[in-house]
Amino acid sequence: MSTHIWHSLKQSTTDIRLLWFSVFIRMISFGLTNQVLTLYLRELNISEVNIGLFMSLTMVGDSVISYALTWNANKLGNRFIMLLGSFLMIVAGFIFSTGTGNFHYLLFAAIVGVISPSGNEAGPFKTIEETVLANLTPPNHRPEIYAIHWILGSVGASLGSVLAGLIVQTLILNHGFSTKDAYRCTFYVIVFTSVLKFASLLFISEKAEPSYIPPYKLTLENQLDNEDNEESNRTIDSQASTSTMTSANGERQPLLRIQSTVEHPTITGLSPQTQSILFKLMVPFMLDSFGYGFMTNAWVVYYFKKRYQISAVILGVLFGFSGIAMSISAIPSAWFAKRFGPIKSSVLTQIPCGLFFMAIPLLGYNFNVAAVFYLLNQVTTAFDVVPRQIILTSLIPPVELSKVMGSVNIGKQIARSISPCFTGFFARDGLLWLCFQLTGTFLIMANLFLAVEFSCLDEKVRKLEQVNHDIV
Repeated sequence: MSTHIWHSLKQSTTDIRLLWFSVFIRMISFGLTNQVLTLYLRELNISEVNIGLFMSLTMVGDSVISYALTWNANKLGNRFIMLLGSFLMIVAGFIFSTGTGNFHYLLFAAIVGVISPSGNEAGPFKTIEETVLANLTPPNHRPEIYAIHWILGSVGASLGSVLAGLIVQTLILNHGFSTKDAYRCTFYVIVFTSVLKFASLLFISEKAEPSYIPPYKLTLENQLDNEDNEESNRTIDSQASTSTMTSANGERQPLLRIQSTVEHPTITGLSPQTQSILFKLMVPFMLDSFGYGFMTNAWVVYYFKKRYQISAVILGVLFGFSGIAMSISAIPSAWFAKRFGPIKSSVLTQIPCGLFFMAIPLLGYNFNVAAVFYLLNQVTTAFDVVPRQIILTSLIPPVELSKVMGSVNIGKQIARSISPCFTGFFARDGLLWLCFQLTGTFLIMANLFLAVEFSCLDEKVRKLEQVNHDIV
């Protein structure tokens, strides 16, 4: 497995590496936000109930923006969307750094600038990046490419968490800052990282656009007997045959795919087969996200801070270690996905993941025990990332992938935006521990549904991964 990861790393293109750098930088920002957002809003005298409302409205706004951008990715271009998102992150970080306590200004900044209440991926970035990676990477390399992508994101989030704790503690103890001003200053770092992200994306090539056909796709369909996607395969073959040329030595070279603007007579505009798959996928993904919304990372930070009365540095170190643990587990998660298939590996790891999360308030009688359960939860959480990306990229034709991934991520965001409203009331009444139980329960339910509906997918993925292609 490690050898194959090394081969994938060596073969990765400049565009793939730029996307890795982009997710690393972005997740530093999200890690910072995760540590300070809820506590900063409380320092601004915003009530716990209104903080819950703030998180819900932010997620709803993110969903609307993400839907508009990802659904029109073929028209606007992936590079444009990623650059626009980075610019808006700069604007949002600047607004938060001014110290304004105006609820509406902060809400506007959080929505347009993707100030993530969950501490995880938000906005259109995740959808666009994963779509580009899927298009540029042959199926036999995808588990490793996604694993590296996840590792760098986790390391970035970990670094952001540690930085937040160190910055806050240093400003308060060594420079006499108030707690509110110390939290506020962390948003200067978010502005800086967003500028770095914007600059790096300027070097992404046109191969990141939906119209690009990589060489492996010109031969893949002729090597696989894919009955499930027969209609879409004919479409891809037709496009590939009209989008290639012969070089001087007789080798076929990739050109650009004519963008698909065909709208099918369905509710979503997708092909009937793809729409059916989409609706089935939305159930487990939205169940999981609805449960997660009860206890986002920002609320977990708040819970640990209030119950165990720990310092900002210790809190930052805990979430920093959780990010490191998640990044380390990304490599075996890719092996798990290849060994057992995406469905089995998801079920085998996510049910224990939910149980670990539920145990935090029930068995965490002190900080050390609670921290152990939280780290176990985060390690097993990471085992779910690679399988879910493989599920999507294996079931959906490439020409419809960005729309489907966008729809799935937006559906997850909408589901996730509902539950924080209730979390605010639970927190006010001292029942925040109950949110851990709800999150774990919904996670287990989602994976059981996935196992029932897509039990045959593991065999299909195994056949896809047996066809070897290089990344070019």
